[in-house]
Amino acid sequence: MIDFWMTYDNRIVSMEEMDHQHMSNIHYYINHILPELYTDEIREHIKKWLVKRFAGVILSYHPVPEFRFEQLHLKRMGYLQENNDIVVGGVKLGCYE
Repeated sequence: MIDFWMTYDNRIVSMEEMDHQHMSNIHYYINHILPELYTDEIREHIKKWLVKRFAGVILSYHPVPEFRFEQLHLKRMGYLQENNDIVVGGVKLGCYE
């Protein structure tokens, strides 16, 4: 299982110390927002970490506004609604707060 994650701003975060929201955001990003950039193996590792650390509970998607590429991609794909909700395939995943 992977032990660390590199963030958008090049920080390295331990999976053992990562907070629940951050790990949930990674889940949405690699499964729904840009799945083509990640392997099934990485998706499985994140899923296992969510089970190990948070009993498999995935919080709503709340990306950080500082990750500009993510926000621009959400807009470009039509996922970011005017009210800041993030909707993919007709399903609300979360929102910007």
